[in-house]
Amino acid sequence: MKDAKLRTDSDSVDAAINRVLEAERAAHADVDDCRLRAEAIANAAEARARSVSRSTERRIRAAHGIADRGIADALSALRASGTDTPGQLPTPDAERLAAVVEALAAELTESPQ
Repeated sequence: MKDAKLRTDSDSVDAAINRVLEAERAAHADVDDCRLRAEAIANAAEARARSVSRSTERRIRAAHGIADRGIADALSALRASGTDTPGQLPTPDAERLAAVVEALAAELTESPQ
């Protein structure tokens, strides 16, 4: 009887240890799964950040190009009018100035294509 009781207790202990080991394996698997998902989220965020950075750089280059062309056009117009010194600049009328400012604002804020 004593041997049977000892075997039953031993079987119960073995079963409990096996449950603990299985729970530990499952926990490790869950941690590994979370790690993989976290890496995927981080990789996606990094890719999005690179995309936003590239888009921002394109917009900045486009804005610089617009400004450079505007300056070049203004200088050409000044040279063509024969007044290329700051003291001889003609005074623009309000309507023309408003139209130029509006056009420049539109060029700077529109998405490049």
